[in-house]
Amino acid sequence: MKMIVKSLGLISLMMLLVMASCKKEDPVPVKTTKDYITAHNWKMTAQVIDPGVNINGTIITDIFVFVPDCTKDDLTKFETNGSITDDEGATKCDPTDPQTTTDGKWVLSSDNKTITISYPNEAPTSIEILTINDSTFKGKFTSVEDFGSGPITYVITITFTKA
Repeated sequence: MKMIVKSLGLISLMMLLVMASCKKEDPVPVKTTKDYITAHNWKMTAQVIDPGVNINGTIITDIFVFVPDCTKDDLTKFETNGSITDDEGATKCDPTDPQTTTDGKWVLSSDNKTITISYPNEAPTSIEILTINDSTFKGKFTSVEDFGSGPITYVITITFTKA
């Protein structure tokens, strides 16, 4: 009986040493909103307006269909230093335009829920972040427009996907 107890004690000690010597894996780092935004190039893939716009008697909410093809392949890179690199993609709307520009700026709000984008000679646009992950960046902003029947506040939801 002493031999069995001694053996069990030795086995328990060995198991404890084996478990203690196992290397603990490093925890997976948690990505921040800034990490996701700056991770790669983004390409606009959807743009929806609410309320819809009446075009020849038809209410249109999908306004991405009106974005020219030469703009649909454009890429946007939010740099970690707060600048924006815009790339014209494979097709340019104007062949004389530079392939890339870096005159845009972006700022993330302290609560990480809003990104404000600005370009020279344009009013800044603040986009409420709805979704941000490795493959999708979706946000919404408001715009007041007057198409002839008085000013209306529109909510525009824009979706970018990883390029």
